[in-house]
Amino acid sequence: MNQLPQIPALGLTLLIPRDQVQRALEAQLAKGAELLRERASSREVMENLKRQLWNWTLETCNILKGCFTSESASTYFASNVFFEPSLKFDDFERDLDEFPPTVRGKLERLHGFIKALPIIPEPPCGDFIGAQLHPKIYQASWKAYERAQYGLAINAAVQEVEDAVKLAVAGNIVETGAELVRKAFDPEGGPLVDPEATTADNASTADLLAGFLTRYKGTPPNAVMDIQHTSRILSLASFLMFIMDARQPKKQEAEAPPIDFEFLKD
Repeated sequence: MNQLPQIPALGLTLLIPRDQVQRALEAQLAKGAELLRERASSREVMENLKRQLWNWTLETCNILKGCFTSESASTYFASNVFFEPSLKFDDFERDLDEFPPTVRGKLERLHGFIKALPIIPEPPCGDFIGAQLHPKIYQASWKAYERAQYGLAINAAVQEVEDAVKLAVAGNIVETGAELVRKAFDPEGGPLVDPEATTADNASTADLLAGFLTRYKGTPPNAVMDIQHTSRILSLASFLMFIMDARQPKKQEAEAPPIDFEFLKD
């Protein structure tokens, strides 16, 4: 019935963790199966089922776009399902014959994605990329990077770095960009100054962050850049994110009060 392969060789990469993808696909499978529960008894019921099929297809396509870095997954799912067409002249009777194989074909494609999940790379992909790219930079930038939208990828990475600084100062500094960094690392009481590090270390960290935000914040989304330069910028953003992870304020755990056991008293 379905002439396209059940497990597509699309060179996919997951955009979100594998278990989240599986749960999303299984939920869509359950919704699609509902369309096959009963045979349409009238033209009105059939028209309603066709509208439900259309809505389910659109919803599933949007979910697939959020699960994979490439839009080829959603395109593959939405493409026509091939089956032996009905030869009946009556539109309603023809729809009765063609509707079930259309739905089953799309369900088979979702089953194919689930079968292929164990071999589809999950972010970050591989030991080298996992060590080089910060997970938040990967999640924010990789989809645009694979589409060669380098300006968008850089903007997303810059935003992640700036958000990490804002989170570390708990929103107590209203400035943005380089000014945010300078106040956060102010030697006179800046919240991100590490008292265990040297003055030079704190200053150099601030210079790196401020220089990165000054240079790349506001990069035009359609900026013409080559893949090598963009890769280096994302690597630098990841390095700065790992630095900020170490600068996050540590939670102070309150000591539990001593328990006074009555039976131990004299």
